[in-house]
Amino acid sequence: MLISSLILAGASVAAASGGRWQGKNAKFDTIVTFGDSYTDNGRLGYYINNGGKAPAPGTLHGESTTTSTGGLNWAQLVARNAGAKLVDYAVSGATCSNKIISRYFSAINRDFPSVATDEIPSFQVDVSYKSIFPNRTPDNTVYALWIGTNDLGNDAFLTDSQAPGTTITDYVDCVWSVFDSIYKTGGRRFMMLNLAPLQLSPQYAEVKNGGAVTSQFWPEKSRYNVTEYSYKMKEYTTNVNTMFEYGMPFQTAIKSRWPKASFDVLDVHALMTDIYNQPSKYLDAPYNVTGYASAPGAPGPKSGYMWYDELHPSEKTDTVIAKAFIDAITGTSAFGTHYE
Repeated sequence: MLISSLILAGASVAAASGGRWQGKNAKFDTIVTFGDSYTDNGRLGYYINNGGKAPAPGTLHGESTTTSTGGLNWAQLVARNAGAKLVDYAVSGATCSNKIISRYFSAINRDFPSVATDEIPSFQVDVSYKSIFPNRTPDNTVYALWIGTNDLGNDAFLTDSQAPGTTITDYVDCVWSVFDSIYKTGGRRFMMLNLAPLQLSPQYAEVKNGGAVTSQFWPEKSRYNVTEYSYKMKEYTTNVNTMFEYGMPFQTAIKSRWPKASFDVLDVHALMTDIYNQPSKYLDAPYNVTGYASAPGAPGPKSGYMWYDELHPSEKTDTVIAKAFIDAITGTSAFGTHYE
């Protein structure tokens, strides 16, 4: 009871100081992103075309405008709307750490690169290169992390495929450690996007709710009890997001883990659930929140779909996420919470 009271008190302190900070420092010149296919704008493609190797230090992969959304993704849209430079380290298929979840990908003859074992080390090398960061300061650069779709999904915790002895708590600890690594390089402005409501995606939704009978990303889906695993996915995502909700004020206000840093948490789970429940507020008619735009013969405009394929949000959904991201930075989003 005492711990809960301390956490809530810390959250109140953070919220009180957060509004003042945002009002002074809403602008940013660079956004640096880490994550998986929800954020990747071509990095996995570079690996595939270069023998499974990352771009050389001081260089970036070529930016793709055809991402997992079928068009631009949220990070690209944030950069364009904010007039900022995007430096992306996200890799499709990534997890937070290969020591917890590792999945082999034949196209690169290795496991999918992870945030902890590839993305962060690449970033740590690149910070000394003016070709990528010509004028990086604590105030002008925002670091954003959105990871977890592959950590909790099939071939991972959902199907009990994690490394022996590891738990979902290890994944959450990995997320905190990612921010530790960025902080040590001088990063001070952070944004964490929490887990999407994956149980609503065609890949994990019950068939009666529009779930796909099979998925290109989960060929063995028919071997499982889809209803059971849909509920299991909802439990996992909501539990992890609760860990983030209570953990962030504890790490910042109680433990002072990142002194003089600021954190914004974008509640993508609540935002996307709102899109699902009230599509007329976000999508173009006719609305479709259960099917996906890339399905053969999918009717209507792509801008009416919440999902692009069985697992990934559409470009229209990412447009909504990008706006919420910028609103969270400026302190005007109902889906953003600020901590210091």
